[in-house]
Amino acid sequence: MTRDQVMEKARKAGLVVEPCSDERYISVRAGAVENTNERMRLTSDGALLTVHEGYYWQVGTIEDVDNYLKAREA
Repeated sequence: MTRDQVMEKARKAGLVVEPCSDERYISVRAGAVENTNERMRLTSDGALLTVHEGYYWQVGTIEDVDNYLKAREA
């Protein structure tokens, strides 16, 4: 699948996604930031979330996002 196809699939599933500058990656909005001074967060399961415009964002490969969407469908 192409990045655009995966992004469209993610949007249809209700996710907010943005393309990254590298064609292999997609940024997925993960939730609102409570502390406006926070710039990034490392979660207990190892995910690195960056902060942009008041929201946490997680970057994943096209394959990672597609696999996540497939798992949600199951």
